[in-house]
Amino acid sequence: MIRKDEIYRIDYVLVFTVMILVLIGVLMIYSAGFDPIEKINKGLYKKQILWFVFGFVLMLAVTFMNYKILSEYSLQIYIGFLLILLFTSLFGKTVRNTRAWLNLGLFVIQPSEFMKLGLVILLAKYLEFRERDIKNFKELLIPTVLTLVPVLIILNQPDFGTAMIFIPILFTLLFVGGADVSHLVSIIGIAAIALVVPMVITYREWIGQEGSNIILDFFRDSTLLYIVSGSLMFIAVTSYTLHFFYIKKYYRKIYIPSTVFSLGLFFSVIIHKYLKVYQKRRILVFLNPDLDPHGSGYNIIQSKIAAGSGGFFGKGFLNGSQSQLGFLPEKTSDFIFSVVAEEWGFIGSIVIIALLSVIMFRGIQIALESKDKFGALLASGISSIFFYHIIINIGMAIGVMPVTGLPLSFISYGGSNLIMSMIAIGILINIRMRKFVH
Repeated sequence: MIRKDEIYRIDYVLVFTVMILVLIGVLMIYSAGFDPIEKINKGLYKKQILWFVFGFVLMLAVTFMNYKILSEYSLQIYIGFLLILLFTSLFGKTVRNTRAWLNLGLFVIQPSEFMKLGLVILLAKYLEFRERDIKNFKELLIPTVLTLVPVLIILNQPDFGTAMIFIPILFTLLFVGGADVSHLVSIIGIAAIALVVPMVITYREWIGQEGSNIILDFFRDSTLLYIVSGSLMFIAVTSYTLHFFYIKKYYRKIYIPSTVFSLGLFFSVIIHKYLKVYQKRRILVFLNPDLDPHGSGYNIIQSKIAAGSGGFFGKGFLNGSQSQLGFLPEKTSDFIFSVVAEEWGFIGSIVIIALLSVIMFRGIQIALESKDKFGALLASGISSIFFYHIIINIGMAIGVMPVTGLPLSFISYGGSNLIMSMIAIGILINIRMRKFVH
């Protein structure tokens, strides 16, 4: 039974901000799907409206449910989403060579979107439970494994963009949960080495420079990298053992960098082997779109043209030349912000960013004011989902982020992301409402 006082505690600023953003999204999807010659529309905006209505109902249901139930069933939620994700990876619907969608008859969903929320719920529960021990490096193992399992499944689909957003979400929750900053920096170092090495190899192969540098070509030999990685790990284990018995600080200066370089090189081989060539090239094209202006770099170039051509006030609704004439790819989803920038200009873009910032601000505020650790972590995790989607999507639209296929929350076309986002908003409102309960 919904109490009257609970209705007064709803964060109406958050609700109305979301509704305005969805309305803007529907208008932009309508514009992006409009045919200026035939004067007809593809009708994608109608589906977006239906998904919003369904998501809004789920948001209300979650709003008036005690969010602590999520803590009690966090493992079951995670495993449930994980099994659905695995099933989708094996038997799901393939779209653009990616098997990431599950056909349920009346509609199609993308389980990886809901997996983000499932992971945040479980990590929030774990970090609350291990709050006193999280400073220990070994305590980072379980959260990392819990994150890597869905990441590997999603990479197998393959959906590189969706898979990679799980990593910064993990780091955000570990930081908020109280993990040692030096440990997080070490992990970032491992990730940087693991990514840079295959990028350098791919770049040199692409421009035909392989075989011209002995040191750089060394990294192309997987066997040698495994040997070096193993040798560094042996040094790390030996120095750590000596540190354990003799407690000398200089041993720490040996085993930490040795571990970082060892694991970085090991994972670089894994990434180079399993990451598709087009995925590695997409990252390189982000750094220099002119490497492949008619291929991988085409999307970024056209998006930057669209965003820049809008000027200060924009060309007007339905008057964007890049989007209306079909130059801009994936204009209803990945590059929806470019449509906004072209038609509504700098002013319209700032309004969108301001509205999205309101959601981020409220999310952080709810996390800081939460009555318990689980609520704070849960709100932080949800806020991080929104933050990375917003930063990466807008970033790739203006050419400062690689093209990853991540939608812009509440605005891009897509039912799974919109419904997941509405549920997440319901959880945020729920956490805020419970702070008033004594």
